[in-house]
Amino acid sequence: MISPNYFLFAALITNIAFGQITDTAENKEMAHYQINRNEYKDKLRGFWLGSCIANWTGLPTENRRTDFPFFTDSDFGPGKYDYLLNQSPWGADDDTDIEYVYQHAIEKYSNFMLTGEQISAEWQKHIGLPKLWVSNLSALGQMQNGAIPPDTSLPENNPMWDMIDAQLTTEIFGAFAPGRPDIALEIGHLPVRTTAYMHSEWAAEFYIIMYSLTAVVDRSISRKDQILWLAEQARKRIPDWSYIADMYDFAKTTYDANPDKDNWEKTRDEIARRYQHNATAGYHYKYPWDSGINFAASLVSLFYGEGDYKKTIRIGAMCGWDSDNPTATWGGLLGLLYGYQELEAQFNKTDFADTYDIARTRFNMPIPLDNFTDMAERGIDIIDDIVVKAMGGTIEDDTWIIPEISSEITAAAVPETKVAWHIIEDNDPGWKYEGFESMNEIWNASGATLARGFANCTAELNFTGTAVQYYAYRSPCGGTVEILIDGKSYGEFSLENHASIHGQYYVKIFEKRDLSSGMHTIKIIGDNSSREKTIDMLSIIADPNSKE
Repeated sequence: MISPNYFLFAALITNIAFGQITDTAENKEMAHYQINRNEYKDKLRGFWLGSCIANWTGLPTENRRTDFPFFTDSDFGPGKYDYLLNQSPWGADDDTDIEYVYQHAIEKYSNFMLTGEQISAEWQKHIGLPKLWVSNLSALGQMQNGAIPPDTSLPENNPMWDMIDAQLTTEIFGAFAPGRPDIALEIGHLPVRTTAYMHSEWAAEFYIIMYSLTAVVDRSISRKDQILWLAEQARKRIPDWSYIADMYDFAKTTYDANPDKDNWEKTRDEIARRYQHNATAGYHYKYPWDSGINFAASLVSLFYGEGDYKKTIRIGAMCGWDSDNPTATWGGLLGLLYGYQELEAQFNKTDFADTYDIARTRFNMPIPLDNFTDMAERGIDIIDDIVVKAMGGTIEDDTWIIPEISSEITAAAVPETKVAWHIIEDNDPGWKYEGFESMNEIWNASGATLARGFANCTAELNFTGTAVQYYAYRSPCGGTVEILIDGKSYGEFSLENHASIHGQYYVKIFEKRDLSSGMHTIKIIGDNSSREKTIDMLSIIADPNSKE
């Protein structure tokens, strides 16, 4: 597999990174952005408030409608689903809390270029079950077992690499690099690659770029045109062969062609048919928390919202799938674009709670009950450091003087690549179970299903492929399983883990590569104790000669 080239402007970064620019006559003639720090502090407060309002407005519809019939505008309003404005304190959730941990990590290490080791240490200290899911959860389990980002995002290590996670945990790196998407992508690179790879990575970077450019968007044009410009700039990052590019182009074309800009449901429904009900542009729908379907859904609310906070969040909440995530992303973006005071004006409300309860979801934080004002102030300190050391800028009279960049945003230099690994869920009809049962609504497990068995349980599956991985849930009450492939035993494997009362999900228990081409049988045999045995999924490399 070919690794992406993650730097948009490599030659430029060589010259400006880490304060290498000197104040030469040539540099004095460079164009600069001038951004007032106090005004930007108000925008950072707007980012946090806007994210929280949108997150909690979207949560009641999260995964409620993941296929037809979807919600429509008629389902939103007083007495129905509605804006949530009165939390006090605002509760942390996975759409805001991991970004908070990243800001804390930058402060703790005095390092805006977080290393893989620093990310791993902070995740293990502060981020864990029960409020952790999908690719985030897979990455954490790997870190607990010694892996370091970016290895935690590779498909051979993380079967959830193409899920939504990085799209809701890394936008803040755009806010930390006002006007400089090249720097935003550089400082956000490892946080994104903690959980995302290729398509999901580019979706996350799309949002980071938009956040960065809010600081320099043309204020003389309409909010609608500002949003469209931001999106068009971010689109340049996505390789044309990626399904993320196809989703952007389709959503934008469909929006442009629709004469009724209030009928956003038309585009949402066309997206469902094109990408969920059919395999299009290399995208195969798996879960309602896929990166792909939620990226496409986010564009519906972005385009039809036309820069209006209330409309954007309303559409996002009604759009379907993992609806709190796109709402939180756009709530944060528009909060950053508007600023805190304008959000107050939007809702004619000046008594929003300023407090933020990070202890609701994350552990061992030094300030369990924080507030947006202080969070924004600390964010300004981080940006000061980035402006001087990474951008080659200065701070003069409470204003950032930031060198502009003349280079165009360019697509990630990655040749068209197909990921070989494919998932077979524990509830796949091909399994033959004796003593195992696939349990539904186990939300921390892949696909929200987990097969459980106890004494002398067995599971058998035929597959066509050249490699297989077995993922399970390891817990304090886990037992032992024996793995056989084509009748050959590869040993016994413990499913016991005492790292946490919650155990570990998405843990790779067994892997066998270099299988011969053709059909194979894997058999999982539980010991004779009453201790728990589990199957979360298999991940296989399909036989290139098969029709699978």
